[in-house]
Amino acid sequence: MNANKKARIAVTGPDKSGTTAWLFTALNVKLAGGEPIRVRPSSFDGNFDFDGIIIGGGSDVHPDNFEEEKLTKAKRSNSLKIKERILYPMELLNRIVAGESKYDKPRDELEKRFIKYALDNNKPILGICRGHQLINASLGGTMYTSTLPLLKNDARIRTPFPQKEVLYTQEDSLIADIAGDDPLKVNAIHSQAIARPADELEVTAKEKAGLNQVIESKENKQVLGVQWHPEYLFYMKAHRSIFEWLVEKAK
Repeated sequence: MNANKKARIAVTGPDKSGTTAWLFTALNVKLAGGEPIRVRPSSFDGNFDFDGIIIGGGSDVHPDNFEEEKLTKAKRSNSLKIKERILYPMELLNRIVAGESKYDKPRDELEKRFIKYALDNNKPILGICRGHQLINASLGGTMYTSTLPLLKNDARIRTPFPQKEVLYTQEDSLIADIAGDDPLKVNAIHSQAIARPADELEVTAKEKAGLNQVIESKENKQVLGVQWHPEYLFYMKAHRSIFEWLVEKAK
């Protein structure tokens, strides 16, 4: 690539909604020196001519596209549910819009094609939240359909602000190289989570409750998935560094 030419970064997303996530992701890519290009199912022309790929967050991955890891259903008190919805209004909003509409199969299919393309052609790829989950599922890893059984009596945090702490589980990892050695403060806007990582992936960071927060490729430094939304944390250097890593790799 010409040193003066910007890396072209595909940012996948849904046909409907997703504008806020796109704008923040595009901002981060631009701050990192790349050129963000929005890719949606209805507008995709089959051209994979991109230097790097971001599989974005959003709706849950459809059950047809992953193997479920079974958990005993959580028994949660009404007081805990009320506490969640007061502390984290996004939890209440998610309950209101829950249903079949929370899935987007055309988007799943589009993003699975991009994941395959990136892996087959050694292109750097970043998975954010559902993208992190879909990368793992596409390679044969399993998923939890709900994080509630793992949280038990803890409130589920659902907020774009950094309210969780993520701890590295390996001393030598890509995410530590990118974001630094200190525990990461992250946000959470998800219901599903990675259970068993695919054979060619490894988990390199978790949160206190045990939820997997980062996956990386065992074979190269071109694949990274994070359970949180770094695009909304652009005011924190560690999270901007994730996009800087992707753009630098794409060059």
